[in-house]
Amino acid sequence: MPAEPSTLSPWGLPGMFFVAMLAGSVVPVPSEAMLAALIYNGTPPVMATVVATVGNVLGAITLYILGQWVSRGGGGAVGRWVSRRREKEGPRMARVEANLRTWGAPALLMSWLPILGDAFVLAGGFVGVRPFPFVVFVTLGKGLRYAFVALSTTAAM
Repeated sequence: MPAEPSTLSPWGLPGMFFVAMLAGSVVPVPSEAMLAALIYNGTPPVMATVVATVGNVLGAITLYILGQWVSRGGGGAVGRWVSRRREKEGPRMARVEANLRTWGAPALLMSWLPILGDAFVLAGGFVGVRPFPFVVFVTLGKGLRYAFVALSTTAAM
């Protein structure tokens, strides 16, 4: 039975890309729900998973760049907001940064986690993870999450 028209799925793959990109930044949007709705309504799971992953990774790259920018003293009002959030999150952010310093880019596999994953991505910019390893490990982490959602949705149909 197809999902109701009120779901996000009528936006199709371009909508999936946009929603996943927002979800990869700090905007809390239901990218997993949209992925499931698209698959449920007939979009090929592999295609939907790739589009969601690419969009989500591009959103994460914006956080990474913001982290780099703020760590260098930039960012204006946004930089001040990020710095305040970083101070507010104190112990959690310190643990995330310590994990990144200890484990390096492979710690970014944790970027798939809700809320805490954003901290890993932002901290990647703060601690200076190089761009290529950043993209590789964030793509693996986020891609595996979307693949799990796609497989679960397909199995439930």
